[in-house]
Amino acid sequence: LVEAKKNALYKSEDGGFKWRKINDKRDIGNRPFYYSEIYVDPQNENRVYSVFTYVNVSEDGGKNFEQLMPAYGVSNGVHPDHHAWWIHPEDGSFMIDGNDGGMNITRDGGKTWRFIGNLPVAQFYHIAVDNEYPYNVYGGMQDNGSWRGPAYVWRAQGIRNSYWQEISFGDGFDVVPDRDDSRYGWSMSQQGFVSRYDWVTGNNYGVRPTHPDPDVDLRFNWNSAINIDPFDNSTIYFGSQFVHKSTDKGETWTVISPDLTTNDPKKQKQSESGGLTMDATGAENHCTILVIEPSPLEQNMMWTGSDDGRVHFTTNGGESWTEVTKNIKGLPAGSWIAQIKASNKNKGEALLIANDYRRFNYTPYAYRTKNYGKTWKRIVDENDVQSYTLAIVEDLEEPNLLFLGTDDGLYISLDAGNTWTKWTEGFPTTSVKDLVIQPREHDLVIGTFGRAAWVLDDIRPLREIAKNKTVMSSNIKLFEPPTAYQAAYQQPSGSRFGADAMYHGENRDFGAHFTYMFNKKEMPKSDQSKSKEESEDTEETEEAKVKWDSLSLQIYDGERLIRTLNQKAPKENGIQKWTWYMDEAGVDRPSRSNRERRNEPGGVSVKPGKYKAVLSYGDITSETMIEVKSDPRLEVSTKNIDEVYDSLKELEQWQQIAADAVKQLVENKSIAEKFKKDLSTLDKEVYKVQIKASKDVIKSINELLDIYFGKQDDRQGITRNREVTPLQRLGLARNYVSNSQNGLTSTETTLINHAKKALNDVLTKTNTFFNENWSTYQDTMKDLQMNPFKEVKSFKVD
Repeated sequence: LVEAKKNALYKSEDGGFKWRKINDKRDIGNRPFYYSEIYVDPQNENRVYSVFTYVNVSEDGGKNFEQLMPAYGVSNGVHPDHHAWWIHPEDGSFMIDGNDGGMNITRDGGKTWRFIGNLPVAQFYHIAVDNEYPYNVYGGMQDNGSWRGPAYVWRAQGIRNSYWQEISFGDGFDVVPDRDDSRYGWSMSQQGFVSRYDWVTGNNYGVRPTHPDPDVDLRFNWNSAINIDPFDNSTIYFGSQFVHKSTDKGETWTVISPDLTTNDPKKQKQSESGGLTMDATGAENHCTILVIEPSPLEQNMMWTGSDDGRVHFTTNGGESWTEVTKNIKGLPAGSWIAQIKASNKNKGEALLIANDYRRFNYTPYAYRTKNYGKTWKRIVDENDVQSYTLAIVEDLEEPNLLFLGTDDGLYISLDAGNTWTKWTEGFPTTSVKDLVIQPREHDLVIGTFGRAAWVLDDIRPLREIAKNKTVMSSNIKLFEPPTAYQAAYQQPSGSRFGADAMYHGENRDFGAHFTYMFNKKEMPKSDQSKSKEESEDTEETEEAKVKWDSLSLQIYDGERLIRTLNQKAPKENGIQKWTWYMDEAGVDRPSRSNRERRNEPGGVSVKPGKYKAVLSYGDITSETMIEVKSDPRLEVSTKNIDEVYDSLKELEQWQQIAADAVKQLVENKSIAEKFKKDLSTLDKEVYKVQIKASKDVIKSINELLDIYFGKQDDRQGITRNREVTPLQRLGLARNYVSNSQNGLTSTETTLINHAKKALNDVLTKTNTFFNENWSTYQDTMKDLQMNPFKEVKSFKVD
């Protein structure tokens, strides 16, 4: 009850005209400004649910409550801090709970709960990455701790929740992986608590800074500043109202700045916080440092920004500080300095993000300085984006390419912030809290507040467009591709068959991924007034006419063409994708029936190395180089790679020889079958010798095909023949060779010899058949004088 000295539960039975106190014990709930809601079972007016930090239930109309479901200290806990509750209007045992950890459902009145794990609604405050293979994404989530998980996986299926590891608890904020060893790092939670984590063992310990003067109270923001020194992996910085520096990975700290906030005593009454209801959780702390940003170009130079609008920098490691707050024109005093990003290209240059929505000012603010804050140019205002700004990042290589996070989504600039475009392709309208670029793989990693983490793979095409705007109008342009890894893949952890209740984040596909710009060639309209002679000339040259309905991607190893891929031209203009599976052109497969081959078959995997890719559209081409590497997690010797490749190429040639022999058998079988059919139609008696010869030849060919493929089995069910065919021996040898880890052993050599002997045996029989049986048959049929005419008769009706 508003302004009541003691919380209580009241009940009205006349629509709210009269109220009666039912319960004033502590079991009715807490934190009414944040949650505290009452729900009544539609089938039982005495069953009352109080929804707050926990959920308590009363069976006696609210006189007494007990906790409905557990949270801590059990293996089936439900996340606390409950904000949403739904009871089925006709079945009180069916309820849905929405809390700080997601959504849970019960169908038995709360005895058991099922967590809904396929809703990606995490709220990230910050995002970081490491440089592992595959690299990992780090971030802290609102009331859900700090986490580490893969940006993609070399596993079948998608990125499962189980691949992510919580590395520390609390309200998670920034995570800083240790660049010396990403097993370790620093994570933080509210009230300035910092942990040195070990994500493998969980051996975490606190390294929160202290002040040498015991009478100084440190003020830590709910979401404090932390960063690692670009020049020294053992040096980290942390913010209170001061900048704290550690040179031993957090074991000890020194204060290297004065109070860099306004130190306004009116904003430091946290112990009196809450107004009507006390709620001193740390979220209300003010006059604190939000940003510490060391320069990657200048040692001992760093920027700071505070939650009360102050911006400072030092160029001597904190010995002296310069305030540049008043130089930021148009920014309301006291604004929240959310981010400062020091340039990796020019000294004294930085980007700054500020917002003022906590005072109901939703205007976006983003600035750039090129002279250590003496002047600032505003690069984002309300004409550019729809809501207030939260994050920004400049491309690591191209200064024209910028990404901006706002409360309504992701924006991109290709002209250094002069104009902005909202990114909507495959990305939701959601609050974008942080942005980081993974330097090795050139991915943009995005932390959102409500839609979890996202990865925009390979921003190099955008980088090239920002560098050269004419690329946008190219009919075809092949961009520099990422390195392609011949990675080993596992099955997913847990059940392979997760159905729909198990969440699978979209995974990066296997293969070498090319990105290209496509703009359909505009063709001139045909001239309707052409003469007949001109039309005939056009028809004669049609074969030589350039085709604009398809694309071709050719891969070269030096000057040797090793693969050709074709596809229809895209229906839409813009940036497109194409995958090459790192294989050379293959050979034909032996078959009992001859079929026209439409596409080039894939063959042996290429060796690690650099390859040229040429994309063709009509008579326009664009080319680039791509590097293929072995799985970086494995030790693969050059000797093994060469032996496996050479052996597989040899086996592949054997397959082509077998395919050619089988094709010749099948083609000539068709000739014999046609003779047999045609002669039987003309006159079975006259041509009985030739018909029998055709039958004998067909039988001989079938017997040879049975040696290659095994006898055809028409039995129903899963059948198996005992004989091992030459083609099976060839496949077995190929399988063992392709799986070799240490070059060819006696096992592979033996299987290769078995395949070679079996193939030579059947090829010898095939050659004998053609040199003897088929040759005789040919002579017989060449001498045949086929007479389609029969004796005619005269007819009349008497």
